[in-house]
Amino acid sequence: MTSFPETIKALQIQTDKSVKNLPEDQIIIRVRAAGLNPTDWKHALGEWGKAGTISGCDSAGDVVKVGSSVEHLQVGDRVAGFTFGGSYQTDNGSYSEYVRLVAAVCFKLPESMTYEEAASFPIPHLTAVQAFYMRLNLPKPLSPNPKRESILIWGGSTAVGHHAVQLAALSGSGAEACFDYKAEGVAKQIQAAAGDEGIIYGFDTVCEKGSTDACVDAMSASRGGTIITTLPISEETQKRRKDVHVEFTIVYTELGSALTFAGAVHLPAMPQDKADTLEYVSSYMPRILENWKEGQGSPKFKTQRLRHMQGGLEKIYEGFEIMRDGKYGREKLVYTVA
Repeated sequence: MTSFPETIKALQIQTDKSVKNLPEDQIIIRVRAAGLNPTDWKHALGEWGKAGTISGCDSAGDVVKVGSSVEHLQVGDRVAGFTFGGSYQTDNGSYSEYVRLVAAVCFKLPESMTYEEAASFPIPHLTAVQAFYMRLNLPKPLSPNPKRESILIWGGSTAVGHHAVQLAALSGSGAEACFDYKAEGVAKQIQAAAGDEGIIYGFDTVCEKGSTDACVDAMSASRGGTIITTLPISEETQKRRKDVHVEFTIVYTELGSALTFAGAVHLPAMPQDKADTLEYVSSYMPRILENWKEGQGSPKFKTQRLRHMQGGLEKIYEGFEIMRDGKYGREKLVYTVA
């Protein structure tokens, strides 16, 4: 049986910390691979982070300890999940040899899924899950959908967008046409393509350079709509149309605790998000990932193109710089840790 030590190496701004007692709803994994998200470099190199915290959100590895209330995972399982790295935890983060994770946001890997493939999933996938099934109340994947509705996904080439497009298809909400977001009058083009009933659901995975305003303008002229965003938006955008509701969501509420995002946005504990995520990773993820083949994905789902970075934990800062400088596209940066 794999064991874990009292002290561990970690990508931390100041000092290492010891592994503390394990809460009943959490697990500890030996990290084998880690994925990079925009939130990681923005905390590590930008203004969102806090000195002394351990960086890293997404990781995959082997379970070495399980809290007493965890039922869907056990010691020895290969899993992937996320934590809120770089913000407040001085003793925990995914860019580490071992990490403590809330079990509700962790899923078991199918046999042929690599750690690197799995590490590309947690935050992008569970952000899309939150937007679709906890905020927009779309039918769950592979469930009957009595009324097919189109959904506008702004930023389909982003990590979150990549997962959202596939989940939309599995939920019976088509994302069947592509548009150049830079094109003049793109909102009108989208409205025209949607037909008379139009689009009532939107998901902005970009949230910059007027993208949310364009989403608002593209919603149905007769039925309005609801748009979920991955970053906070201005009051002006929220009030752009009375018949369009715009709501910010953030994946970290799936951890079940109150939090402060980017040092400024305070959110209360949302235990229902945590419960809904646990149901999803326990009941729906196994079906989505069934018959996974390394390098190919499953018949129902594919990873982004993976960019395998070299150097392990010691070189993760190079990935931060690549993402900060925008020197990547339509791909997910992943590191092998052990």
